[in-house]
Amino acid sequence: MSCNIPNIPFVKGHMGGNEIILLNRADLPRESELASGLTLLSSPHIGGDQLGLLSDVEGGKGIEVKIVDINSRDYLPVCGGLTQVFGRAYAEFDLGELLGLGLEPGWERVDLAMTAGEFPVLVDRRDNGSKVVSVMDSFLDTVYEAGVEVGELAGVRCYRIGHFLVTFLAEVKKEYPEASFDPIDRTTAELLIGLQERFPVVFDATEVNRDFAVVGRSRGSEKDGQLIFPHNLSEGLVEQTCGSGTVAAVVAMVEEGIISGTGTLNLEFAAGGEEKSIGGPETTFVKLVLGDRGVEEISFSHGLVEILARGHLALPEG
Repeated sequence: MSCNIPNIPFVKGHMGGNEIILLNRADLPRESELASGLTLLSSPHIGGDQLGLLSDVEGGKGIEVKIVDINSRDYLPVCGGLTQVFGRAYAEFDLGELLGLGLEPGWERVDLAMTAGEFPVLVDRRDNGSKVVSVMDSFLDTVYEAGVEVGELAGVRCYRIGHFLVTFLAEVKKEYPEASFDPIDRTTAELLIGLQERFPVVFDATEVNRDFAVVGRSRGSEKDGQLIFPHNLSEGLVEQTCGSGTVAAVVAMVEEGIISGTGTLNLEFAAGGEEKSIGGPETTFVKLVLGDRGVEEISFSHGLVEILARGHLALPEG
């Protein structure tokens, strides 16, 4: 196969199964950037859920990020999983040298400038390891600016959290007792697709919904909830973990009265893995501050973030 842009440096990692590729934005042709990014994310190419196109921010310890998303087949304003994979890659090796960026090793904070705002990534190298914390306050602000409301889709109580659709497993089971989330079966998939199709009508949205979180709660569990993100079930695309979706889920839990009080809380959610089942064997850790508007501050980290590959790839013609 002939290639018109060989030897593009890349890093690929995942957060609980949410696969992210990182490239220098300058290495893709700007006139066909979106199409080229979607090609790389699609089988049989390197594949993944999101592609982060990185470039230097002048005069600071920051990186500008443009995000291509396979679910919406468009750009995303923010991706929490990308912040975690970026932080892990930065902690493990000289990411700046590999991708041709102005990142210097050893920083404890890198600010990622996305369309939705600035997202600090904090790297804690104590205790013989590297913990990565993603500060999601900018996304939280966009959520409240876009609005939060509750409604009913096909008999199921649901929330619009900014542009996210959030519902609860218990609410789905109340109306549809036979619904299965372990794993999501064909009938339940059709039900969830139907909820997404109703979303723009009930909530007066202008676009088809591709941001979806389902929250479960198990009696006796040590976790505060279970999560799954069926963003695009009509094409079989489900994410087991999602940073922005976790934030939306927490806001919905506050609106529902499941989480209440004031001050700082630390929560744990079961998520991750490969099966299309709610929850999972891994943990998403969330730290939030509750106040007058609901959630005032929020950050998260995930228990399993790994680098899968690094090296060079080629962009096929066409």
